[in-house]
Amino acid sequence: MDKSLFRNTVLRNRGARAFGAMTASGRLLSSQAQAEAQRLNRPAVRPALFSSLLQVSDLLAVVMTGLLALALVPDSLPEAQRHLTVLLGAILVVAAIHLLGAYRFRRMRALGPGLGLMWAGMTLGYTAFIVLVWGLDWAQTGLARAMAIWWGLANVAMTAARVLIWLRIRILTKTGRMEHRIVLVGGTESLAPLIREIDSEKKRGRRLCGFFDERRDGRSPSTVAGHHKMGDIDDLLAFVRSAHIDTVIVAIPKITHRRLMELAARLFVLPVDIRVLADADIPQFSRNKRSKIGKFRMIDLYKRPIHGWEAVRKRVFDVVLSILAIIVFAPVMAAVALAIRLDSPGPVLFRQRRHGFNNRPIEVLKFRSMYTDRADPSAVRAVQRNDDRVTKVGRFIRRTSLDELPQFFNVLKGDLSLVGPRPHATAARTGDLVYDAVTEAYSARHKVRPGVTGWAQINGWRGEMDTPEKIRTRVEHDLYYIENWSLWMDLKILALTPISLITTKNAY
Repeated sequence: MDKSLFRNTVLRNRGARAFGAMTASGRLLSSQAQAEAQRLNRPAVRPALFSSLLQVSDLLAVVMTGLLALALVPDSLPEAQRHLTVLLGAILVVAAIHLLGAYRFRRMRALGPGLGLMWAGMTLGYTAFIVLVWGLDWAQTGLARAMAIWWGLANVAMTAARVLIWLRIRILTKTGRMEHRIVLVGGTESLAPLIREIDSEKKRGRRLCGFFDERRDGRSPSTVAGHHKMGDIDDLLAFVRSAHIDTVIVAIPKITHRRLMELAARLFVLPVDIRVLADADIPQFSRNKRSKIGKFRMIDLYKRPIHGWEAVRKRVFDVVLSILAIIVFAPVMAAVALAIRLDSPGPVLFRQRRHGFNNRPIEVLKFRSMYTDRADPSAVRAVQRNDDRVTKVGRFIRRTSLDELPQFFNVLKGDLSLVGPRPHATAARTGDLVYDAVTEAYSARHKVRPGVTGWAQINGWRGEMDTPEKIRTRVEHDLYYIENWSLWMDLKILALTPISLITTKNAY
């Protein structure tokens, strides 16, 4: 699938209608939709978290039980080689279990098959380990006894971990904290079988959160299979802005390619998977990945960016580097805070509401760069060259971006990422137009957490955005980052950020 397909479809339309935030943010949902959105406001626990947790748990269990077993049988391996062999054995065991697919969430959710794969993986891993140790001629007389003890202890520890995780998954699924949340687009009686199929899988963690349809005539009844229609597509956008939804399925039978592309372009701004029933007339998506719910086959049109294990890796990356950055820049932040206090009266920090993930407002921290009585928290009036609202110290810290250093604490809190689209103030505008009225793709940049720095910034699009074309270009850079993200790309952007601070001339 061409990831830029929907982005290009949206960007080609240069009109002032914003399918994303502008239409959704001012939308008044029905009482039923509001109640459901409020219930789903808390994000569901992601399966990738348990997969990562179990792999780390297994690695620690094999290492700890290996050290204990070799300590109980001191003549099993030479002293100098014990720690190396324990680590090697742990890696082989975990790799074998991973190879057999025991860390897939559906295996973890089914206790019996999950344990069977674990035991098979343990046996395979330990066998490979023994062959390797004997091949290296490291074996001693007590190795067989040590291996038996090691296998038994690791077996108990890893079995216990899986039972505990299985119980926890059952509790989270039962209470709705671990579920795959689905919204349908379409509203005819033909939806009934699909709705009943989704409802039948509640115990497996699937939940239908509503269906939406733009038609207001008799073709679209208000109730289908016990579920009430919750509004049209604009209502759907507003609903997903308020709730945490995983997948939107376009379930309009025999939908035409043109209609599908219109809907997909509007839904593209949301951080969700987009699927369509496989009976749709869309030959250009014939090679896309397929999925199914019961007997209903779906074509995956778009996968939400940076999710699952990718999101876990990016979050660990953010937390570790932010802590290091706070430690390294602590003297600089202290000096800036002192300079602000000596330069003008008022607080050292400035708090501003900006667009966050999924268009939700967040409060971003900055060092204060304006006079307190002339500050503009809403950013209705952009800062310009020689702006008399900016203090002497403020000019320096804005030009060097030292005013952004407190945002490392926003990263730790989870509102920001180190790298991502820069968050804009909720009322920021170019001329008389708010940013999301300039291009329909604007809200698509909120499909990931905003960042302290980003791809647009290192390419020169930092500072004042005083024309619609500058906003569109920044958005295009932001969407390119979202579609091509990797940890290496994040490292590249972080490495090039200091250079961009020197070369960019339009930051005041």
